[in-house]
Amino acid sequence: MKISSKQKIIVISAGMLLNMIVGSIDFLTGHDIGIALFYLAPIGYVTWFHSRRAGYLMSVVGIMTIFLSDSLAGKIYRDLPTEVWNSLVHLGFFIVTTILLSRLRSDLDERTKIIAQLKKALDEIKTLSGLLPICAWCKKVRDDKGYWKQVEHYIAEHTEAEFTHGICPDCLKKLEPELYEKIAGQKEEMSRDEGD
Repeated sequence: MKISSKQKIIVISAGMLLNMIVGSIDFLTGHDIGIALFYLAPIGYVTWFHSRRAGYLMSVVGIMTIFLSDSLAGKIYRDLPTEVWNSLVHLGFFIVTTILLSRLRSDLDERTKIIAQLKKALDEIKTLSGLLPICAWCKKVRDDKGYWKQVEHYIAEHTEAEFTHGICPDCLKKLEPELYEKIAGQKEEMSRDEGD
């Protein structure tokens, strides 16, 4: 999904605002209650509507907001390696979520594109189905409006088939017996030559 530069700015701004709201709630609940899961809302929003890179950026902003809200809430960092580890775990969780959401979005966009192509192809395909009323005598076909048409015209209108005309041996024998005999004689002569 392509979005304009203006829309990208709006998405990033809305993501930052949402991050600040979650950060404020994080600050108000204190550092003892972890709400890191809720930082996925701005991360997911930005990833879905902007890009994977923007999701990575929002993941880092989310980690910084967690650190800032905990600091402002009075958290004292006694064991720095543990705090760094916890932050890296949160960041990893955010990044994995960003990757999965981004992949889901691209798959959905691709599927939407394929569905549109298939619908277009189906619209272009003409098929015949059901009962087809045909005159027993002249072999004309009745269309949906009740008009009688030559079989060739009807099929050409309803399919991608094209017609070429010829004459079958039975009709040739009835209509042009001399020509039929001449062709039959030539075929018989050719088969004798091939047998020798």
